[in-house]
Amino acid sequence: MKDSPFWEKTEIKRDKLFIRIIIILALFLVFTPLAYVQFLCFFFIFIITGSRIYTERLVRNIRINRMDFELRVFRHEWVQIEIKIENRGLLPAFMLVAGDLQGDLQVARIRKTFFTLFRHSWTLLRWDGLCAERGVFNTGPAVIHGADPLGLFPFRLTAKEKTKIFVYPSIRSVLLNNGRGVPLGNIVCRNPLFEDITRYKSLRPYYPSDERRRINWKASAHASGLLVNEYDAAASFPLMVFLNADRDEYPRKNRSAMIERTIEAAAALCLKAFRERQAAGIIIHTSGAEDFFLTPAFFSLVPVLERLAALDWKRKNNSPEAGEETSSHNSMMSMLNHGKNLPYGTRYIYTGPDPGSEAYINLNYLKKHHLFLEYLIIDEKTLPPVVPGNSRCYQIKESGYEII
Repeated sequence: MKDSPFWEKTEIKRDKLFIRIIIILALFLVFTPLAYVQFLCFFFIFIITGSRIYTERLVRNIRINRMDFELRVFRHEWVQIEIKIENRGLLPAFMLVAGDLQGDLQVARIRKTFFTLFRHSWTLLRWDGLCAERGVFNTGPAVIHGADPLGLFPFRLTAKEKTKIFVYPSIRSVLLNNGRGVPLGNIVCRNPLFEDITRYKSLRPYYPSDERRRINWKASAHASGLLVNEYDAAASFPLMVFLNADRDEYPRKNRSAMIERTIEAAAALCLKAFRERQAAGIIIHTSGAEDFFLTPAFFSLVPVLERLAALDWKRKNNSPEAGEETSSHNSMMSMLNHGKNLPYGTRYIYTGPDPGSEAYINLNYLKKHHLFLEYLIIDEKTLPPVVPGNSRCYQIKESGYEII
């Protein structure tokens, strides 16, 4: 049973003790002339052997199936874990005790921990957990304790299956007005009349209603059928969020709360864009690894939230050597370098601590690439800093449902 795909570990206790007892009883059965002693020896051998076979059959026929292998919830929400415990054999399983490891989740209640499974029957083990912290958590493995009807051979089954829980940042509200009339992201339009033929996007198969001038003859010559050019919308202004999660740039006081609040602000911006069916992407800058870059796309909010859930900002930078730039410059340079490759008219929003007046001046260079810069600053100051140029700056509230 140790190599079974269903179980990570199986233990059947008291094997060695009862083997010795069976050997002693077998010796008495063979060498004792008294009939009633032989009868008692045979009876106990039969009971012990039958109980051992009974336990083996139970272990082989009990199965655990998790109803969900992955769950996704927002922070401060409740999640319910359901585990199906099934007896596929003909023998009933008495006195089963089942439990599941909850990991770092706070458990509210666990139901049906002590039960009996008759032949070809099943039951559900449910428990509720409070997702108080953002992150990726694993619950399990589930453990079942049981025994044969006489309790001679207790066993413990540890299942392999686990449930992964993605805890997204809390849902928050953010309202950003743009006086330039530039929309937050792309204007979704399926009418080809609104496409800009100077902005090539991709190829797609030919439909009878397509115009012949849209056919890409060169690409069609290397394909099995006709291919048609697709172009971006004429009013294409995607949203790109730059999340500064570098722990060295935040003040020591309330560092954890401020970074988590900044992550919530970035999630709120992406959530607003995707609710309006507009393209958005995110750049995550941390101190312990390379930047994570997700290009603007339509209706792909799940990868963004999963990355934010798995974000570990507590990893430290290696100590900089002589002549290397400090981390305070790395976030500014990272935002500047990524911004040079963004599409025309992108709304580029920075979320994080105040980068400083020098960073604002350097980032104004991105306006030459026709980007619209905005800053969401979290700081102990009551007013947002003065930003040179026409860029807008907002102060992130340290608590509450509204971000700004």
